[in-house]
Amino acid sequence: MFRPVNLAILFVLIASLGLMAGQGKDDYFTQNEIDTIRDAQELKLRVPAYFELADRRLIILGVADKSEKQKEKERKAQEQYEKDRKKAGPNASRVKPPVDQLAYLHDFTRAELLRGYIQAIQEVMNNIDDHYSRKLDVRDALEDLEEFTRRTLPLLEKYKPRNANDRAAHEEAIEKAQKANEGAKDALQKVPKTEKKKP
Repeated sequence: MFRPVNLAILFVLIASLGLMAGQGKDDYFTQNEIDTIRDAQELKLRVPAYFELADRRLIILGVADKSEKQKEKERKAQEQYEKDRKKAGPNASRVKPPVDQLAYLHDFTRAELLRGYIQAIQEVMNNIDDHYSRKLDVRDALEDLEEFTRRTLPLLEKYKPRNANDRAAHEEAIEKAQKANEGAKDALQKVPKTEKKKP
């Protein structure tokens, strides 16, 4: 059972990060990505969906590697493509090659990719705040936010900006990740652990 604590505490923490919903930011997600997020209604589905979008951007920026799951999916798709080409014989050229699931991100500038990472973190914080205000359990989401930002901060720090716009977005991404990590840690001290139901 989730026991709510003083909402003002979490509100102040999140507001202090500048991650509240009313900010006038551009949208750095594609329509397909927005649809994916919209389909993930529950917080436990939505938070990982946002982190997946942020991870994709770090991969395209060249500071992160694809997950083993992604690599396995691509390997299977390539194997299936090769089988289909063999089967097609003289019509092999008509068989469509596997689609690169991240290819659409090459249309973004490097600064836009960084701002997409920032937007993902902002949206996670907004969703946590919304759920918390409705007295719903946010403990797992806060833990995930703390872990994600802790994991990705060193990746961001490896990135080498190429111009002033790139540099500004890079600095903002690091600052947002640091503040989100600190805010999540602080909130975890105040939000009680979820009591697990006995089987």
